[in-house]
Amino acid sequence: MYDLFFIVPFVLMGKQIKIPELTEAITIVLSKLYKEKGSKVLLKLNNDYYSEIGKSLGLERYTSADHNVTCSKLFAICDFLEISLSDFFKLVEAENELLKFNKNRKGALVKNAYENQNKK
Repeated sequence: MYDLFFIVPFVLMGKQIKIPELTEAITIVLSKLYKEKGSKVLLKLNNDYYSEIGKSLGLERYTSADHNVTCSKLFAICDFLEISLSDFFKLVEAENELLKFNKNRKGALVKNAYENQNKK
């Protein structure tokens, strides 16, 4: 009986949704910040960060549209790139105006993401 208790929550968990507009805007902003710092400089800094923290950021992965970055990873990337989360998200919203809250569009992007996930 106890075995079932520990297994069921993992079976019922669904796949994370991906909001394409958000993912694309994050990718563009990270790519711009990455380019501003210079990839060779970032490679050395990333290696230093890895030595200090013990974890690679995998920045290159997030400069392509094939990701769904977690809040914790995004915080670590922003920390590494020396930008606050609030400033980062201002850049993301500036990249795609649909990401700014608008009462008339409330829930539309999220609803579309769930509908598209269910089609797959």
